[in-house]
Amino acid sequence: MRKGKIVRFLTLTIVYLLLLTVFTADALAAPQSSEVKNPHERTDQGYYTIVDEKGKVLHQTAHMLTKGDELITADNLRYRITEVKGDYAYARLIGKEEEAKLNVSSENSFWSRLLAQGGEKNIGIYHTHSDESYVPSDGTESIYANGGIFKVGKVFANKLKEMGYQVYHSTRAHDPHDVNAYYRSRRTAAQLLQKNLSALFDIHRDAVPPQVYAANVKGQEITKVKFVVGRTNPRFQSNLEFAKQLKAAVDKTHPGVVQGILIANSDFNQDLAPRAMLVEVGAHTNSREAAERGVAMFAEALPKVLGAPGSPPSTELPDAENRSSAWTIFWIVLLVTAAALAYLYVNTGSLEGALDQLRNLYGRLLKRKG
Repeated sequence: MRKGKIVRFLTLTIVYLLLLTVFTADALAAPQSSEVKNPHERTDQGYYTIVDEKGKVLHQTAHMLTKGDELITADNLRYRITEVKGDYAYARLIGKEEEAKLNVSSENSFWSRLLAQGGEKNIGIYHTHSDESYVPSDGTESIYANGGIFKVGKVFANKLKEMGYQVYHSTRAHDPHDVNAYYRSRRTAAQLLQKNLSALFDIHRDAVPPQVYAANVKGQEITKVKFVVGRTNPRFQSNLEFAKQLKAAVDKTHPGVVQGILIANSDFNQDLAPRAMLVEVGAHTNSREAAERGVAMFAEALPKVLGAPGSPPSTELPDAENRSSAWTIFWIVLLVTAAALAYLYVNTGSLEGALDQLRNLYGRLLKRKG
C-alpha cells in the first residue's frame, strides 16, 4: 500500500514537472508585458550622431542610445558610449574587435547536428515596423501596414530561395509604429520559430540622411546594412557572435556592404533564439531599389555562416549555448525515462520487473533496427 502511494506521488510529480516545462517554454515565447519601458527609436524625427574622443563622426542612427551601448564599426573598431547629450552620443574606443572565424568545421558539435537533422535550412523573415518605407521610391516614409520594407524583405526572401533555402516570410502588420510594436511582433517571431529555423531576421530601415547608408559596391548603387543586437537578453552573446559572423562573411563576399554592428539597450525579441537578428537596410531617405540591391548582396553571404542548404552549418554557437541546449534535451529525456519507469513499476509491481520490461523493449527495438 505504501509502495503504491510512493509510485503515485512520483508519477504525479513527474507529470507536474513535464507540464511545468511546457508552460515555461510557452511563457518565454509569449509577450511578457504590454508596457515597454524604453522606446526603441527616436520619436521626434531626430537622430543621434555618435562621435569619438576626437570628435570624429562614427555613425548616425535614429535608434535610442544610452550610456553603455556599443558600436562595432565597419573596420571592426569597438566603441562604448559614455554619455548621451542632446543629439550627440560620445563614445570611447575599447579596442580592435577580433574578426569572427568562418569555415570552421562543426559537424561534431551538438548544435550543428541538431540543425542538420532536418536537412534543409529554414530561414524566417518578418517586419516589426511594417509601415517603414523609402521616400524616393514610395513617396512617403510611412505606409500603414504596407510599407516598402515588405518589398525589401521579399527581395531578401527570393534571393535566399534561389540559393536553395526554405524561407518563411511573414508580411503580418504590427502597426502602429509605437513602443509596443515589438510586443505585437513577438508572437509572429515565436510562430516563425516553430518552423525549426536556422536563423530569424527582423528587417527594418533607419531614419537618417542618405549618405549614412549610401554606397557603391561592385559598380552598383546600394544601401549598406547594419546589424542591431539587444544587450538586455540572456542570448546576447550568441546573437552578438552571430552578428559578427554575418559581418565577417559579408566583408569577404561584398566588402563595404556592412555599416557595422550596434549593440543597444533593448532585447528586440532576440531572447527567443540564438540566431535572431535585427537588420537595418538603408534609411527612409534612400531609394528602395538601392536597399533591395544591398539586401541581396547580404543574402549571398549567408551560406558562409549557415552552410549551404542540406549541409551542417559552417560555424558554431558559443559553447555556453551548446551546453544550454544539451542540458535542456538531457532533462527532457531524463523526465520521460522516469515517467516510463514509474508507469512500468505500477504495472509490474516491482523495480526489477520494470527494468526487465525496459530491457525487453530495448532488445526488440534493436532487433527491428537490425
